[in-house]
Amino acid sequence: MDKEKAIVIDIDGVLLDSDPILKEIYNLKLRGDAMWDYFHAHCNGPRVSFLKGIYPLLDSLKGSVYIALSTSRNECCRADTKARLHAEGFPYDLLYMRKEDDYRPSPEVKKDHLSKILQKFDVIAFIDDDLANCQMAKEEGIFSLRKV
Repeated sequence: MDKEKAIVIDIDGVLLDSDPILKEIYNLKLRGDAMWDYFHAHCNGPRVSFLKGIYPLLDSLKGSVYIALSTSRNECCRADTKARLHAEGFPYDLLYMRKEDDYRPSPEVKKDHLSKILQKFDVIAFIDDDLANCQMAKEEGIFSLRKV
């Protein structure tokens, strides 16, 4: 039986412009837990805007492939992230987030997400802004696009 097709997309840097929050973190010289606490407290706020450029692509694919979001955001902000995506009318089918207390590098987290997605779907593309994440997907045999 053929699996249904899916694309995997990152949130920050691909769907949302979280650079204002990242600049604040840099200017405040936050590190470790303080950095992540600040990011998760503000990543769905008004200073983070949607990057509308990917919408035409996703609108054209809607209904023909599943849209799976894979993010390094922590589960602690799942409800706010879902509410933000819904408020913007962003179409997606699945949302994979970093588990609480998981401090592994992003490519390791996203490789776990990808493994779960591949159990149910034929992943035809992986879109991320982090080159290391794109390289991981490529090594898994997935067509990878880096958003710059």
